[in-house]
Amino acid sequence: MSEMFLKKMPKGFLVKTFLKHNVIFSEGSRGDTAFILAEGSVEISSQVGGRKKVFAVLKPVSIFGEMALFLEDNQRTATAIALEDSRVILVSKESVDDFFAKAPAVISSIMDVLVHRLKATTKKALKTPNVPLGICRILNLFALNGQMEVGYDAAVRTFSETFLTAPESVEQYLAGLAGQKHISVGEAAQGKRVIRINTPDFLNAVLRKPD
Repeated sequence: MSEMFLKKMPKGFLVKTFLKHNVIFSEGSRGDTAFILAEGSVEISSQVGGRKKVFAVLKPVSIFGEMALFLEDNQRTATAIALEDSRVILVSKESVDDFFAKAPAVISSIMDVLVHRLKATTKKALKTPNVPLGICRILNLFALNGQMEVGYDAAVRTFSETFLTAPESVEQYLAGLAGQKHISVGEAAQGKRVIRINTPDFLNAVLRKPD
């Protein structure tokens, strides 16, 4: 699986090997790079009450270190250690959208993991992410993977829980995006509201929008 995955990887992304017991990054350090685990295993842990607490032991294909893409201070909220010789793909904040656009279809399944862990880690670390940018990045990942419609109520609830902010604040920001025509909110089957992403290059369009 990992060898086939690496062979299908788009060119231009750095693949790095970490030997067994090597620290990939440490809690409290700064970073602006996420990692895709392609081979080996990685332990994610943190210091809680003066003791080491292991949050997860990752196997391929997994994403980790993604909080650096969302938190404003780029501070690592956990420590990552290779439990065996491991190969990872480095994805910078600047190249994350390009990676998801070019990577093989298997990467689309990582989005669910990313959102789930972002939610859990944010709560544990008590960090405040950049909410507007976080919402834009997640919507952009859906667009890059061809998912141009997202359930409105589920999205508001997920964004609210993920970024520890009130649903009203999320809806206010989504209304702003709708006002700028980047998204639209309408009804789908059975009368449920959906968010429709109107701009394929969603994130860049938002970032280019003048204040």
